[in-house]
Amino acid sequence: MFKQNSINLLCSTLAILCAFYIEIGSVLFWYGGLLVIPAIAIWYQFKFALGNFILRLSIAILPWLTLCVIGLFGASNTEHDGQRSINMFFFEMPLYSVAVGTLVVIVCFLFKKATLRN
Repeated sequence: MFKQNSINLLCSTLAILCAFYIEIGSVLFWYGGLLVIPAIAIWYQFKFALGNFILRLSIAILPWLTLCVIGLFGASNTEHDGQRSINMFFFEMPLYSVAVGTLVVIVCFLFKKATLRN
């Protein structure tokens, strides 16, 4: 289980960072993909993670939170106000998507659990 989760975490983190470093993130930013892609990715990362609910959810969220925190710290050090605002917004969009994706995963998990009990 640890090996599978470690591979899942490593692959998803590398894929996210590579996508942002080859500027796919900027294309997604202008077309709204940063509001949709992270939520969908969280669903799939949660689905393929192993362990209890909290462990699976943390494995799904951790790569996105890492990207957002690194980006927000980097953006806050930008000197030009306009550039800082756009950089902050660029990394806030996936953060909002992560929040919505997490909420959807939690609601679906609780709904599934409630229907299995009945």
